[in-house]
Amino acid sequence: MRARWVLLMLLLPLPVLAGGGSSQTLEWRQDDARLALRSTEGQVHVDAASPEARFGVRSGDRILRVDDTAVRRVEHLASALRHSTGATAYLLLRRDRRELTVPVDAAAWRLALLAPPPLAPPPPPPRR
Repeated sequence: MRARWVLLMLLLPLPVLAGGGSSQTLEWRQDDARLALRSTEGQVHVDAASPEARFGVRSGDRILRVDDTAVRRVEHLASALRHSTGATAYLLLRRDRRELTVPVDAAAWRLALLAPPPLAPPPPPPRR
């Protein structure tokens, strides 16, 4: 019986073994704009957002929901914004020990959260 338990534990993904304490980060920059997010312990933290007006969030905010969808990881946030149909999405944030809802430009967030397209392959060498 103990051997089965050990085998089961070895087959489980590491975050489960570690109590779900895995982290996920996103770092995005373009020109003078920057967005840095990390998810730990089931919360999405804003590490940096500049300019604040572009993203509607501040460093130190925790993002709890996008529209009616709860988000606990950066990938949940990205998925919720991809499925948001309007030009404006509403983020429920925890800021300075209080909750507030802020309207944000969904297109600006999608640009930062979607992976860039792969680079084009280099051209073939010229024939001689």
